[in-house]
Amino acid sequence: MNTEYLCMNCMRDKQHPISVCPYCGYDSDTCQMKPHHLAPLETILDGRYLLGRVLGEGGFGITYAALDLQTGQRVAIKELFIAGLFSRENTCTVLVDNSIGSRTFYSECKNRFIQEAELMRRLRDKKGVVDIYSYFEENKTAYIVMEYLDGDDLFTYLKNRGGRISFDETFILLRPVMKSLILMHDLGVFHTDIAPDNIRYLSTGRMKIMDLGGAKYSCVPDRNTVVLVKHGYTPPEQYTSGYKIGPWMDVYAMSATIYRCITGKAPKKSILRETDEDIEKPSELAPGIPKEAEQVILKGLALKTEDRYVDMRDLYTALKKVCVDLGVITESVTPRDGAGSEKRQPENYEELLEELNSSAQKKRVLPIASICAAAAAVIAGIALFGFRIAG
Repeated sequence: MNTEYLCMNCMRDKQHPISVCPYCGYDSDTCQMKPHHLAPLETILDGRYLLGRVLGEGGFGITYAALDLQTGQRVAIKELFIAGLFSRENTCTVLVDNSIGSRTFYSECKNRFIQEAELMRRLRDKKGVVDIYSYFEENKTAYIVMEYLDGDDLFTYLKNRGGRISFDETFILLRPVMKSLILMHDLGVFHTDIAPDNIRYLSTGRMKIMDLGGAKYSCVPDRNTVVLVKHGYTPPEQYTSGYKIGPWMDVYAMSATIYRCITGKAPKKSILRETDEDIEKPSELAPGIPKEAEQVILKGLALKTEDRYVDMRDLYTALKKVCVDLGVITESVTPRDGAGSEKRQPENYEELLEELNSSAQKKRVLPIASICAAAAAVIAGIALFGFRIAG
């Protein structure tokens, strides 16, 4: 394979050493590679994945386009790379601060990164979340191999539709995403970074969450932290250190995303709001929105966690009821624990963890102690971990 002829974006053979790809139109001359990025078309991970350009980068990771040399399939690979904690020496990651606290923090991040990848890989019927193919450790860090989502993010989709869409269309488009988040919440996994730039409109016409949200790691107490937020979409409690993670955070972010879709603008930054009323109502920005829909959205944007919907299931059920009452959809609204299309995941968390523990003993991939602790948290139905977001 002559990598000089490969497009760093679509990973197809351009036939000639030209900068602009004749298939996807990507211009390699515009590629901006930073010192801590792995070199495109030069780096092979796990002996099979040839890396292309960087697709995105956040506080906890870098996502690359890649080509599976064994299958010829294009994939996306997310590398655990913690901003401010890691630096790069050749291809390996090294800790900037080699203190015991930093090493403990890094170990915790890596364990949870791998654990949550395995949980998501085994989650069935997750039509609204990116598929996970595999994960591995290399270069003194961890990697997740994911489905490559071909399409535009929700911001671009809205821009192409005049900046906003109706409540009806918003619910229909985001419905698979919300249903997948319900499954995630049932397993005790929370995204914490839902926003239009993390939701992608695929060429198939479906919406999927692009990123699992890396900001779910506990932090050692002696480490300085930087809170990772997206103004307008982040709930107020996430702006502080030591907050407890839970489904209420995703409820706020999803409600803010729906607000953005319908009104054409993000809600007022949560930490600048003094009361629940300190926000422009959707009906003031988008006349014609059903009153019942507005009430659901505003409850999801409540500043106090106890005033919001309990979890994504309750938010989804409330939105679905509005659509049923308006005749947008004809399905009945299934109770929380009832049977039907909205029933919970058939495999409960305890059964899944038992399977993962068995796998861990054989492969030594997942930390059993961490998994057992997570199971106890789910069984008790309370959040046992205080989380800080490290930059």
